[in-house]
Amino acid sequence: MRNFVKWTIIVVLLLAVIYALGWFFIARTVKARIFALLEGQEQQNVIVTCEDVDYKGFPVEFGFFCEGLHVRDRVSDTVFDTPQLLAEAPVYSPWTVLATVTGPATLQDDSGMLLRTEWQHLGGKLIYKGGGPRLVSFELDSMTARYADPLGNQGTLTAEEGQGLVRNDDGDLDVALTLNNAVLRPQNNGEALPAVSLNLLATVDQGGPLLEKNFHPQMLRGKSGIINQAALTIGESQSHMAVSGRFAFDSEGYLDGRFSFEMTGIDGLSELLQLSFPEAAGVIDTVTGLVKGFAGGQRTMRLDVRVTHGKAVLGFIPLGQIPPL
Repeated sequence: MRNFVKWTIIVVLLLAVIYALGWFFIARTVKARIFALLEGQEQQNVIVTCEDVDYKGFPVEFGFFCEGLHVRDRVSDTVFDTPQLLAEAPVYSPWTVLATVTGPATLQDDSGMLLRTEWQHLGGKLIYKGGGPRLVSFELDSMTARYADPLGNQGTLTAEEGQGLVRNDDGDLDVALTLNNAVLRPQNNGEALPAVSLNLLATVDQGGPLLEKNFHPQMLRGKSGIINQAALTIGESQSHMAVSGRFAFDSEGYLDGRFSFEMTGIDGLSELLQLSFPEAAGVIDTVTGLVKGFAGGQRTMRLDVRVTHGKAVLGFIPLGQIPPL
């Protein structure tokens, strides 16, 4: 009996030690996954450091604190700083990482560009499978971003809430983004643009592996896919524009595709574009007149736009050249 009790205690202690070692190993893996994501999947040009790192959650969950997160891209000399990053993974699902970022955060480069962002909540989810990320998502509440460019221009962007994800779905890349009641004030002392809401659903065929790389737009060359919906709604004017259709980028980065546009309240959309791009106000006004002519006085209109090697055409009317990726 004594030997049984003795060996039982030894086995329990041994299991406890093994569990503790396994816990710290998985907690360090959670940290490594977050750092690999921040570094662009182990890109050598990005450096991620913390002023203080501490682990938490033992024994029921895996997690770590990163106090004073500092991310620097040595190529562009861009620096991102935020006070704290908390990453956690439940013990029953260590391949699912939940992260929370504490603001305010700053992003700046050596040219003089500065972005300072605050929020009520910013959280995300990272799901791994087979050694690489299969889903990255975020959710954002009550954001205020203030920016200044090298020319001394300053502005503010606020948003009520936002959500987004990218997902490897059996080899395809699904993209979803929602942004509600975003208001841009191009000059802090100037007039704010009307509030807008954005909804995007799209898929890049065979684009799933892009999630495991340090993404840049040129990676879409040679790729095709579908925009299920890209919808823009403008505040109180009830102006609305939705775009859908298949697209493809050739080896040079030029866009090809045929897109269906549905627009309600073209005047509100025109006003927003002219306020956003005052240097192109004349061109926007001309295109607005053409579109209204096609609509025949109807408030809601549907138009087909063809794009061939970057050249956009509405019927027989050329709209302009879209630059390559």
